[in-house]
Amino acid sequence: MEDKNKLQEEIIKADLRNDEKMWKSLDEACTLNSFLEKMTKDELVKIAKKYSVKGITTLKKAAAVEKIKDVVLTKANIALESMEENTLKFVEELIKVNGLKKYKFDEVIYINYLRNRGLAFSGINDEEAFVVMPEELKEVISKQLNKEVRDKARLNGEIIKAMAGMVYYYGLCNFDLVKANLENIFGKTFEESYLNGLIANGEELGYDYVIEEKLLCHIDVEDVEGVLQLQEKAENDYYKFDKKSLIKAGKIDFVEENKQGAKIEKVLGEVFVIDKNILKDEMVGFIVAIKNEMEMQEAIDNFLEAYEIQSDEERNIFVHELELFAKSIRKWSLKGYTQDEVEKLKARVVNTVKIGRNDPCICGSGKKYKKCCG
Repeated sequence: MEDKNKLQEEIIKADLRNDEKMWKSLDEACTLNSFLEKMTKDELVKIAKKYSVKGITTLKKAAAVEKIKDVVLTKANIALESMEENTLKFVEELIKVNGLKKYKFDEVIYINYLRNRGLAFSGINDEEAFVVMPEELKEVISKQLNKEVRDKARLNGEIIKAMAGMVYYYGLCNFDLVKANLENIFGKTFEESYLNGLIANGEELGYDYVIEEKLLCHIDVEDVEGVLQLQEKAENDYYKFDKKSLIKAGKIDFVEENKQGAKIEKVLGEVFVIDKNILKDEMVGFIVAIKNEMEMQEAIDNFLEAYEIQSDEERNIFVHELELFAKSIRKWSLKGYTQDEVEKLKARVVNTVKIGRNDPCICGSGKKYKKCCG
C-alpha cells in the first residue's frame, strides 16, 4: 500500500510539473519566439522530432529556439497534412478567433498535440486560461487551409478510426495486418511511413490503443502474450469488417452493442432500480472480462454480485441470458469472431466436406476411406 501511495504521489507531482509548463503567464506579444523560449530543451527536441529535424540536442538554447522557429514556420504544412479532421477543425476555430481562444477542459488533448508541434500554446492571463496561436503562424497556416488539406484530414481521421476499430475487435494488430486491411477496405496503397505517422498520431490523440514495438494493443488487453498465443491457435482467419464498421468501432470509448446485450439491459432495468450509466459500465466490464478470457462463470458471478436476486429460478434466467451474451461478444482470441460464429463455421465445414471413397480416411489411419470409416 505504501508503494502504491508513493506511486500515486509521483504521478500527481508529474502532472503538476506538466501543468506548470503549460500554463505560464502570457506575454503581450504572444510570438512564436517567446513561447519557444519558455520551453525546456527536451520540449524543443520533441517538436524537432515531429518534423524529422536532428541536431537540436547539440545546440545552445538560443540557437535551438531559432532553429525550431524556422522549422515550424517553413514546415507547418507537414503538420497540417498529417492532422485528422477534429484537430484541423480546432485549428480553424482558433484562427477564426484571431488566435486567442478560452480554454475548455475537453480540448486539452488538441492543445497538447499542437503544442508538441509548436503550432499553438497555452497560458494564463488575468487568471483565465487561454489557447494561443503565435502571431507569425496565423497567416502562414491560414494560407494553407484549403479543400485539399481538409479532404486529407478527413481521410486521416477515417484511417485512424479504422485502425482503432481493428484493435477494438482484434485486441492486437501487427503493422502488416493493419496495412493490408486498410489497403483492402480503402482500395488504395499506403506508404508505410504515412501509416506509421497516423498510428503515432492516433495514440497521441487518445484513441483506445497503445503502441508496443510492432504491435497496436487495445488499452484493455491484460495479457498481450496470452492473446497472441490464442490467436495463433485459432483455426479461423481474421473476421472481415467493412470500412463503415471499423470507423464506427474506432471512436474513443466505443462499446459494441448487439441484440442480446440490449435484451439483458432491458430485463435488468425492469427487475431492478438501477442507474442506466452504472448499468452501461457494468456491461462494459462484462464485455472486457470475456474478451480477456475470464472464465464465463466467473464473469457472470462478478456481474451478478451487484444484484439482490430473489430465487434460484430468477438467477438461472439471468445466468442463461448472460451466457448467450458472452457467446455473442467478438473475442480477441478468435480474431474478431464471436463464439457463436466460430461454432457455426465449424459445423458448416463438417457438413460440406466431401470425401472420395479412395481418399485417405479422415481418422488419420492411413487407409483408404472406403476400407476404414467409410
